[in-house]
Amino acid sequence: MLFKQLNLQQWIQNALTSMHIEKLTKIQERAIPHALGYKSLVVTSQTGSGKTLCYLLPLLNRLNFNEHKIQGVIVLPTKELARQINSKLSEFKPFQHNLRTLLVIGNQDIKLQVHSIKANPPQIIVGTVTRVLDLIKNHTINHNINTLVLDEVDMLIDLGFNKQVNEMFELVDSPDLIKFACSATTHYSLAQHLRHYLGNTKVINIDQSIWSNESITHHLVYSTGTFDMFATLQGLLKNINPYMCIIFANTKNIANDLYQKLLNHNVNVALLHKDLSIRQRKNIYREINKGHYQYLVATDLAARGLDINGVDVVISYGLPEDDIWYMHRIGRTGRVNAKGVAYTIYENGIDHRILRLSRKHIVWHYLFLNKEGALVEKPLKLHLQHKPRLDETTNRQIKMIIGTNSKKIRPGYKKKIRKQIHKIKQRKRHEFIEKKIKQHLLIKNIRASKHKGHK
Repeated sequence: MLFKQLNLQQWIQNALTSMHIEKLTKIQERAIPHALGYKSLVVTSQTGSGKTLCYLLPLLNRLNFNEHKIQGVIVLPTKELARQINSKLSEFKPFQHNLRTLLVIGNQDIKLQVHSIKANPPQIIVGTVTRVLDLIKNHTINHNINTLVLDEVDMLIDLGFNKQVNEMFELVDSPDLIKFACSATTHYSLAQHLRHYLGNTKVINIDQSIWSNESITHHLVYSTGTFDMFATLQGLLKNINPYMCIIFANTKNIANDLYQKLLNHNVNVALLHKDLSIRQRKNIYREINKGHYQYLVATDLAARGLDINGVDVVISYGLPEDDIWYMHRIGRTGRVNAKGVAYTIYENGIDHRILRLSRKHIVWHYLFLNKEGALVEKPLKLHLQHKPRLDETTNRQIKMIIGTNSKKIRPGYKKKIRKQIHKIKQRKRHEFIEKKIKQHLLIKNIRASKHKGHK
């Protein structure tokens, strides 16, 4: 289906033509006609499938430029994502000179934002959840807006913003409010919150499974002799020549160390994590999209949801503990109709994570880095670990208990230590079981939503 077949205003059609956007993606074909009909929606689809236009185009299409008031609000979990959406909206401004948008985020002076809104109200506000809520509370954002969008809503809930979102919906009292929620993943807790916020809103989900993406090939890379992760990464980089590659690290300390090592080996690399200043992150993001870097080392939270141009390769420098973050990582490539490649650098102790992803239909292609530095296909024998492994935080807690109690030798101290360690391990096992239950409920919820959609 082509965009010119939709009932969009001519200036929007002209903007899409200038962006070389002609054909709708699968999720856009399902969602946009409903949204153009003034219907509230929950859209769940893989990262890079074109969800942003699912709400931007209907929102732009229903703007009344004769009304000097805020008509739509787009809420996002991070400043980077808010900037990204505001930048996307700016691409439409040359084709409609009356279009006004305003970015409202936490590091800006709220008094200046209030003054700017009152002096010349924008039609669309784009901002982070806390700042948007502050502006709604003080009536700077009118309570009778037409459209409220929650983008990356799964991340909003996972980061603990559910109370703020709930308060936002209680304050916005327009009877004709169009509600829109966008998510790359759906889980049980999120589904419960969405029902509370949006009621019986239509759910559109085109994916058979959140774990499958035919556009991406998955490789597990390991090397001969010792499992030296950095040496394996070096060998991999010598064998590939990506246009743009993101290397994900599990923590900011690992990211910092990896970035410095790559710099020392003359790799054209940038670094992105949440401890960098706003100005640093903004400049890095701008330089990356100008093509000044071939590699980016990033943590999961920093790069979540960011649309970085031309990413054709993603490398996981170790797998994250939560499988869903692996899906968010690989979602940086293979976007829309492009193909992508995902490499995971093997390390001892992640066999259970690899096998867990395999059971979710991730198909691994095993690549062995031999002594000559060449990559050859060779299966790696993995051993299933039935018990959940203890993470670094849990191990650190156990070591702290042993270290603290061993200095105070008293009758029964060993029994006390064992009891404390047992309590920590038991809590970890309960978390593991709870996660498994939620995963089963997630599948059940998605199937139920899809069944209702077919009806």
